[in-house]
Amino acid sequence: MKIKDVEKRTQMDRATLYYYEKEGLLSPERTENGYRIYSAEDLLMIEKIKLLRSLQISIEELKAMKRDDTSLSSVLETQLELLSSEEKKSQDAKEICQKMLAQGETFVTLYPEQYLKSEEDTTFLNRYEDFPEELPQVYDPIRRFFARFFDFTLYATLWYLTLYLTLRIDLQNRPFLYLILDQMVTMVLMLFVEPVLLTLYKTTPGKRILGLWIERRDGTPLQYHEGFSRTFLVLLEGMGFLVPLITLFTHIISYNRCIQGENQPWDKSIAYRIKDRKILRGVLLGVLLTILLSITALIQYVYFMPPNRGNLTVEEFTENFNHYQRIYDLQLNGKRLKSSAAWESPYDFRDLYLPHHVTTPPNLIFTMKDGFVEAVSFDIDVRDTDFYVYHYGEYMSLISLALMTPELNLAATREKADKLVDYFSWNSSSSFTMSVLGVDINNDVLFEGFEETHNHTMPLRDVETNFYRQKFLAAKSIP
Repeated sequence: MKIKDVEKRTQMDRATLYYYEKEGLLSPERTENGYRIYSAEDLLMIEKIKLLRSLQISIEELKAMKRDDTSLSSVLETQLELLSSEEKKSQDAKEICQKMLAQGETFVTLYPEQYLKSEEDTTFLNRYEDFPEELPQVYDPIRRFFARFFDFTLYATLWYLTLYLTLRIDLQNRPFLYLILDQMVTMVLMLFVEPVLLTLYKTTPGKRILGLWIERRDGTPLQYHEGFSRTFLVLLEGMGFLVPLITLFTHIISYNRCIQGENQPWDKSIAYRIKDRKILRGVLLGVLLTILLSITALIQYVYFMPPNRGNLTVEEFTENFNHYQRIYDLQLNGKRLKSSAAWESPYDFRDLYLPHHVTTPPNLIFTMKDGFVEAVSFDIDVRDTDFYVYHYGEYMSLISLALMTPELNLAATREKADKLVDYFSWNSSSSFTMSVLGVDINNDVLFEGFEETHNHTMPLRDVETNFYRQKFLAAKSIP
């Protein structure tokens, strides 16, 4: 029988069962995975312990009887004498209470000497307790893990919300080093916020949902420094600061401590309690965890989607254009599109000696209907030049994305948009026709006396004349 079944059958919590096992009164078998299996003999021993402890038989006397160092009859005789002594003491206390009431004593006028008895007959006040002296602990690794996972997810969600609302950062394609930074910031949040929650409420959101709380030995909340020390040890010895492999080992070690009934290093001198183990708590945690993860997904969705959809004015098109320029970090040689669709060009000394087609972005031509943008195009015509022709893939990408109609599925939209940007970066000097994300795209390119490279089209040295012509058009698809 597993420990969970034993708890239900005997109405004894596992902390007490672990205590009796530690004292040598119980010896359950262990599976290969370390789980305890209790036999019929173990259950009988538990019932014996419950009965004799209710008679205030000490742990030492129980251990002595188990070793056959003493007999039950001898222990019972001794206990009967002690109980009789306690009964006499209770009677004496009753008489003193009646006498104090009869004389109208108050706390201010009370003189204890007249009521104190001599200690000729030694009694055993508070010699026995119904429960072990060890502080209660929750040896449930799954419940504890998901409480911690929920809290950590909550801190991470708060951090991502801060990033989005203040800096409008792309969370989906965040560089690896920034992901590490996010993880570190989340741990710092946990380190400073969790002690506040433990000090004020004795619990955290994840623990509260699963019916867990933490307090000092006397039932008062932890002081902030105690909560801080505990959280730091959780991060260090329980989570390994989320360093790969190290965190795996620390989680395995923590799991084994739980199933073996050992206290975690951060829970020494701390009472860890559980209210109940209702299934509804796990269901509620799952629902709330899904909501938290959905918030992160929603942030990514809102961030990537164009600010304006449907029928677009020139200003709205420009806002979408600049939105995707920021997301994909496309420099456009320092150029930026104004709300009027004119180019904003900062001073660049290269403009003084480079040809016009190298330093000037393409002029965007808008096809309008009823005040809304139907299509955007540009024409490039370069002749007899000794300079390269810039590939216009970045402009093509931003024009197309600014006009797109996104799908409801963020992942599918992002995947198609990424492929579009990648395709244009490699094939902007090729002729093609395509339709993607609600945009019909046509690119006509014709050149002579040039050779292609990845970023430029270079003029051939031994050719006297050359030309490069490109006509690009992106139009909203007709439903």
